[in-house]
Amino acid sequence: MKRKEFVKTSCSICIGALAGVSVLSLMQSCATGRIIKMEPQNNVLSVMKSEFTPEQNFVLLRTSNLNFDVLLYKKSETEYKALLMQCTHYDNPVFANKKEIFCPSHGSTFSFEGKVQKEPASRDLKSYKTEILNDKININLV
Repeated sequence: MKRKEFVKTSCSICIGALAGVSVLSLMQSCATGRIIKMEPQNNVLSVMKSEFTPEQNFVLLRTSNLNFDVLLYKKSETEYKALLMQCTHYDNPVFANKKEIFCPSHGSTFSFEGKVQKEPASRDLKSYKTEILNDKININLV
């Protein structure tokens, strides 16, 4: 193999490997939590504490009663936050990764507390009251 061909082949392999690592990293950072389909009972969603893992501190709840998912975030063993996954800028769905909640439509970002981190959204995400009862977290949708 000639030197020129060797360099070209080596560079192509390196660039391909770097692209693969970059895409994998990007996919992991954009990963959405596990989706649990359920229906509320008396306007309450109930989630078992066991749904959370050390690697995943939030789950998404999907119900036919709401147009958007509800994110249930585990802040600690005794504190949980429930947020409607609807952007307050133009009512688009928002998504969560391990770092933040974001709106891909216009770039707004929110903390897991639902607070606006980056505009154009100017209002925080809607939150729901949570209550811990034994091994369940109840979310009051009213």
